[in-house]
Amino acid sequence: MENLELNPDKLNLTKKDLVDFLDSCLTEWKKNKRANFKYILAGSIMRAQVNITSEDVLKEIWGKIIEWFYELNYNNAKADKNDKFFETIRKLNKND
Repeated sequence: MENLELNPDKLNLTKKDLVDFLDSCLTEWKKNKRANFKYILAGSIMRAQVNITSEDVLKEIWGKIIEWFYELNYNNAKADKNDKFFETIRKLNKND
């Protein structure tokens, strides 16, 4: 039987997938070039960097970005003072 593993921190996308994603972002931003100039510039630089970086290095870097994103997302939600669930979590953490 095939070993099916879900690891959200592991990048399974290819270099082409990343370039295609960045291209789709750039296409959207170019609909309003004046308002999105800084995003177009930064996205174009990021796209160029992805193009010149080897696949194994991309997987390591983007894997870390994904891992950090989940941590930041969690901490952001935890910082929401109106969220009742995280209010309970904060109270539990104070007792540790």
